[in-house]
Amino acid sequence: MDNFNWFLLISRWIHILSAITAVGGAAYVRFALLPAATSTLNDDVHERLREAIRLRWMKILHACIALLLITGGLNFWILAVPPKIHPLPYHPIFGVKLLAAIAVFWIAIGLSSRSQAFAKMHASRKKWLNILLTLAAAIVLISGILSQVRAHDPGMHSAAASTIQ
Repeated sequence: MDNFNWFLLISRWIHILSAITAVGGAAYVRFALLPAATSTLNDDVHERLREAIRLRWMKILHACIALLLITGGLNFWILAVPPKIHPLPYHPIFGVKLLAAIAVFWIAIGLSSRSQAFAKMHASRKKWLNILLTLAAAIVLISGILSQVRAHDPGMHSAAASTIQ
């Protein structure tokens, strides 16, 4: 318990809760709200509902993305500067996770935006939500791999390995 780091633990909780909120919201929209609204509401009512939800969800989504970037960046900084883990194979795997996360953020922001730049994405919400959820699942799998890489790194302190995301 001497090496226990409350900051890292709280940062990890914030990171995971933000991811659960953002991805859970996307899953809810994809598998519950979108099918129900499409099958029961006329287009005008559906569009008004979509806009009302978008206005509320956008604030939550942006907060979640900001928290994910801040906590993920802090955790990586603590792990990598000065190096507490061997860069190989950790950094390339982390790079794939980061690119997938950026893609998830871009899709989520695009789906919650009113911008005409995302009109094609809006026209195929179901497809883009499927892509977002698939990427999110890949991020979870990659996080598990990174956890195992850290756990088996002889340069990693056991307390840090168990608390760093």
